Amino acid sequence: MSARTEAGDTEFSEAATVADAPHIAAQWKPLLLLMAVALVLRVVMAFVVERHVQSASRAFLIEGDANGYWDLAEKIAVGEDYVIYGRQVLRVPGFPLLLAGSIKLFGNSVLAARLLLAVVGTGCCWLTYCLGRQVHTRRVGFWAALYVAVCPLHIGNSVLILSETLFTFWMLVSLLSLLWLLRTGDEAGNEAPTCVCSRSVFCRALMTGALIGVTVLSRPGFLPWLIVSCGAVLILLRQPLVSRAAGCVGLMAACFLVLLPWAARNASVTGHWVFTSLWSGPSLYDGLNPQATGASDMQFFEDDNVMARMSEFEMNEHYTQKTIAFARSNPGRVGRLAVTKAFAFLSPVPNFARSEIWGLCVVCVVFWVLLVSTTVAGLASGQWASSDLLVLIGPLVLFLLVHMVFVGSVRYRLPVEFPLSVLGAIGCRHFVLSKGD
Repeated sequence: MSARTEAGDTEFSEAATVADAPHIAAQWKPLLLLMAVALVLRVVMAFVVERHVQSASRAFLIEGDANGYWDLAEKIAVGEDYVIYGRQVLRVPGFPLLLAGSIKLFGNSVLAARLLLAVVGTGCCWLTYCLGRQVHTRRVGFWAALYVAVCPLHIGNSVLILSETLFTFWMLVSLLSLLWLLRTGDEAGNEAPTCVCSRSVFCRALMTGALIGVTVLSRPGFLPWLIVSCGAVLILLRQPLVSRAAGCVGLMAACFLVLLPWAARNASVTGHWVFTSLWSGPSLYDGLNPQATGASDMQFFEDDNVMARMSEFEMNEHYTQKTIAFARSNPGRVGRLAVTKAFAFLSPVPNFARSEIWGLCVVCVVFWVLLVSTTVAGLASGQWASSDLLVLIGPLVLFLLVHMVFVGSVRYRLPVEFPLSVLGAIGCRHFVLSKGD
């Protein structure tokens, strides 16, 4: 189990007196200063990115996905049908809804949306602190938040018109909720009656399942985390079987209910109950086809033009079946592609910077080596419970496996670095304390 208290790292309590106020304020000051720094860095980056894209006569830094998200947001803002490129279930609505809110409030200003995402990105730093504090100590939370607050890739990624920032925010909230669920009964030392524990587990599971559903509406690839969470409740929750069963039911029911309105809407426009999107088939084929290299290249979709003769649902099934057929016929090729995509996912440097911005490459390598080395030290320290390890490293393992099937990119790894940084902070603390002995 992790050590949750240390010198100078006491928790606030209702017993705190007025005399404690200066000490409490002193504890909060570094964290508030760090959040201010995180926000300023992201606001500055928003202006830098916006100026760059305007000077290049472009709308977005990474066009394609960003254009699609923005077009959908504009349609939501003015009440038009949620359709793009003739497709009605291309994207889940979480991120377009956020952009639509920005458009409603500030007009069609991409800069305003970037500034809003800067605030959300700063919120991710705060949630990283909260996760570190819950898993270990306030100091570990601060060090983890410091890493993600000043890491150049996280600063830059925060203000791009892409879904990663919003997804990271909801993922961290759902991880905190799952940790809360797995600790049910710990506050009372497991002495509460079984019926009370079952109700508590069920209520916490409802909250966690709902948050997983909200997260899936920002990134469909997070849906397997629902299965992971149910498995964690069955194996790691220290409660009677009836309570664990209630937790699994609560998780699945709440996630289902959150996704149900979106699925019902899809059923009304396509005739099929789709709880995520109808783009998984082409995305799978992008990663597994005769010309696949591990990187994304959707040119085949334009060349095939299957939408001219198929419905959106049929198109998705068509590419899913083609992917399965290719995988069955080429198992060795699938394995080699998986390794290539794993290396791309775990690369210290994004594709766009490898040959263009050598200074950024060096900084990215330094930050990635720091995170990997401290994470290994955190694992070796043993200063974590099984439930802690699940929420800290589980998302990395899940997304690594997912992107060994789809396509691999540093972009898809960045969200899972936030919980991983907490494990790195534990390793850093362990190293510092061991040197002091």
